[in-house]
Amino acid sequence: MKKHFLILFASFLVPVLSIAQVIEWQNTIGGSGYDWLYSISQTSDGGYILGGHSRSNISGDKTENSNGGSDWWIIKTDSLGVMQWQNTIGGSNPDLLNSVFQTTDGGYMIAGYSASDISGDKTENSNGSFDYWLVKTDNIGNIQWQNTIGGNNSEELYSIAQTPDGGYILGGYSESNISGDKIENSNGGYDFWIVKINSLGAIQWQNTIGGNGDDRLYSLAQTSDGGYILGGYSDSNISGDKTENCLGSTDYWIVKIDNFGSIQWQNTIGGLFEDKLYSIVQTLDGGYILGGWSSSNISGDKTENSNGYDYWIVKIDGLGSIQWQNTIGGDYFDFLHYITQTPDGGYIVGGSSNSDISGDKSENSNGGHDYWIVKLDSIGVIQWQYTIGGSEYDDLRSVVRTTDGGFLLAGFSDSNISGDKTEICNGLYDYWIVKINGN
Repeated sequence: MKKHFLILFASFLVPVLSIAQVIEWQNTIGGSGYDWLYSISQTSDGGYILGGHSRSNISGDKTENSNGGSDWWIIKTDSLGVMQWQNTIGGSNPDLLNSVFQTTDGGYMIAGYSASDISGDKTENSNGSFDYWLVKTDNIGNIQWQNTIGGNNSEELYSIAQTPDGGYILGGYSESNISGDKIENSNGGYDFWIVKINSLGAIQWQNTIGGNGDDRLYSLAQTSDGGYILGGYSDSNISGDKTENCLGSTDYWIVKIDNFGSIQWQNTIGGLFEDKLYSIVQTLDGGYILGGWSSSNISGDKTENSNGYDYWIVKIDGLGSIQWQNTIGGDYFDFLHYITQTPDGGYIVGGSSNSDISGDKSENSNGGHDYWIVKLDSIGVIQWQYTIGGSEYDDLRSVVRTTDGGFLLAGFSDSNISGDKTEICNGLYDYWIVKINGN
C-alpha cells in the first residue's frame, strides 16, 4: 500500500512543479458584464498599468458604474498584480481603449476612439461616428486634459507613442473627407491617418495615406532616424499613395515616413488570401519585425503554406526588403496580436489559438481559444512555446517584458476555474493577466 501511495504522489507532483516553473501568478479582474483588456505596460515602480474597455456597472472588482455603452477602464496594480487604483472614463456612447502607457512625467496617456458627445467624462462632441480620443491623466488616474480628433465619418485610433519633444504620434485609420480636424480627403474607403500632437494635445501635423480600397493601420513605432514606421493591412491596388497592387484579399502594408509625415518608402507583402499585420517594431539591426496572421498558402511573398489561419512573422531590412519569414500555427485558428524583440536578439510573439497538437503547436487547446506565446531566436526558429488558458475563450492581446526577465501576458477571458485558470469569471469576460518566467 505504501509503495502505491508513493507512486501516485510522485505522478501528481511533477505537473504541479512544471506549472509552477512557468506561471508565477495570475489575476482575474472584472465586473458582472463585459470587460476586455487590450493594453498593458510596466510602470516605474515595478507595477503595471492596464487598459481596456468595460460594460460592467459596480460589481466584482468594478467600483464605478458605466457612463453608457462601453467605457475605458484603467487599472493600476503593484508588481504582483494586486489592484491599487482604478478609473472608469467615458461618455454616454461606446468608448473603446486600445493603448495606455506611463508618460515621462509619471502620469499616463490613454488612447482609443469614441462615439460619445459631451457627457460623463467627455468634454467635446463627436465630429462624426467615431473619433480619436486621447486622455492624459496624472499618476493616480485623474484627468488632466483630453482631445477629440476626427472628421465627419469614422476614425479609429490603435497606436500611440510619446515623442522626444514631449508630444505624441497617433496612428489609426479614417474614412472622413475634409471636415472637423481632417484636412485631406479620403483616397477611398479607410486610409492610414497619422496625427502628431504636442504635449497638451494640440495638432501639429497630420497625413492621410492610402489607396482606393481599405487601408487600416494598427501599429506604429518611432525609428532611430527620428521618423516613424507604420504597419497595417490593405486591399488597395495602385492608387492614391499606394505604389503596388494587392497580391490577394488583404496584404501587409508597411510605410516608412520621416519626422514630418512624408512617405520615404513602402512595401506591400502578402500571398493570395488574407494577410493582416497587427504589430511592428524596429529591430536592433535597424530593420523591422512584422507580426500578424495569414491564411495564404505559397504565393506572392509567402514561402510556406498555412495550416488554416497562422501566425506570420516577417523580418525586413531598413528599406523594407524581406530577409526571412516564418509561418507558425496548428490546424485551426492562430491569431497573432503582438510581437517584440528580446534582449538576446530573438522575439516574443503572442496571440490566441484554438489548435490542438498539430503543425508547430506542441500542446492541445484547453478549450476554446487559449493564450499562445512563442519565443523565437534571431532568425525566427522556435525556441519555446506555451499554451495558457481555461475551458472557454481566452484572448491574449498584449505582452510586456518585465524587469526580472519574465513576461506579463494580458488579455480577456470568460473561463472559470479550469486548465491554467485559477479564478472564476466575474461576468461575461474579465481582464486576465498572467505572469510567467523567462524560460
